Amino acid sequence: MGRVIVIEDNPIYSDFVCRLLESKGFQSINASTCRDARKIFAKMQEDDMVLADLRLPDGDGIVLLEELRKQGRNNPYIVMTDYDEVPTAVRSMKLGAEDYIPKRLIEGNLFPLLKILQKKMERKDTPIHERQSAAFREIDRKIRLVAPTNMSVLILGESGTGKEHIAGKIHVRSKRAGKPFVSVDCGLLSKELAASALFGHEKGAFTGAESRKQGFWEEADGGTLFLDEIGNLSTEVQQMLLRALESKWYRPMGGNKDKKADVRIIAATNEDLPTAIAEKHFRADLYQRLKEYTLHIPPLRECKEDIMSLADFFRNLANEEFEKHVKGFDAEARKRLLAYTWGGNVRELRRVVRLAVLHTESDTVTTDTLEFDEMALADDVSSAMDDMEKKHILRVLEQAGGNRRRAAELLGISPTTLYKRLRQYGI
Repeated sequence: MGRVIVIEDNPIYSDFVCRLLESKGFQSINASTCRDARKIFAKMQEDDMVLADLRLPDGDGIVLLEELRKQGRNNPYIVMTDYDEVPTAVRSMKLGAEDYIPKRLIEGNLFPLLKILQKKMERKDTPIHERQSAAFREIDRKIRLVAPTNMSVLILGESGTGKEHIAGKIHVRSKRAGKPFVSVDCGLLSKELAASALFGHEKGAFTGAESRKQGFWEEADGGTLFLDEIGNLSTEVQQMLLRALESKWYRPMGGNKDKKADVRIIAATNEDLPTAIAEKHFRADLYQRLKEYTLHIPPLRECKEDIMSLADFFRNLANEEFEKHVKGFDAEARKRLLAYTWGGNVRELRRVVRLAVLHTESDTVTTDTLEFDEMALADDVSSAMDDMEKKHILRVLEQAGGNRRRAAELLGISPTTLYKRLRQYGI
């Protein structure tokens, strides 16, 4: 168990907190200024935690938090203050603080939080499950090859196949491992604010921009930026991204000067980018820049040899989470897990196993605790439904003049879902 680094300029209160920590079995070390804290940070261990006052003689606790995160250190960080202000709490949490505790509540709130953080850190130290199917052994070989380089990587695969997990493995095995790994879901970025989110903005850049904002690009400087569902970015933002990738220079919205940042890009999508390029929704030059190295992640249904080992891995995680002792799956449950199609892939498998462990009263998971998203239909019913859907899609495509984006809108589904259906039916 690591230490709790207490940063507090009031010597009486600092001594009180350190004694309180030691009474509960925590080792502590204290600093009274930002300068002293930085000296401790230079030698801090991965399992150390920080408890920092907001106001310090030569700065504040949030500045220290920003510095730690820029160094790629993700140690748990708790802000304590006499100033019980919601805006300060929001700011510290956005920068990566685990929580915000008013000093008057420290005795009641601190130790439950420290216990939660300890468990969270222990889970991080748990070995990540390595899949042993032939397909994933080959993927792991390719990760080892590309990770030490600075090549951009494009990860292709269905939703739930673990693209972010693969991106994280590349970062951890790269020469940038000590720097930030910043993950961004482009599907959650609105068209209006995507440029600001990625590249930041200056005060007054647009209505509501009341202060300067750091973008993900600046946050990832020296490290890796993972852009999931990159096909959702507008062509204007794609152009900005291409320039930043090729020149390493970018300009925040509303700024009049370029800034430099060294960022490695790993992008992912389940969209058919060549089709998006043909329909003028994705830039061909950005596509070529992103796919310096491409990894195709197969769906879980094509790697059935991984299903039970993953299920056992998720069962162990759920046992720890729910403090249970479920030892395995009975024969019928294993049969059902192996026969299911797993449309949600690994993400769905984890959800199903987690709920099964929660609902299991004995030491063995049975079929009545398995809650699938959908049960497989009989072949004849499934075939008939597929035929009806295929004909409907063809009619709507004709109505849209062959424009797939327009057809997706008319069908009330996302372009990604439509592309999947077109591949499925050979259209």
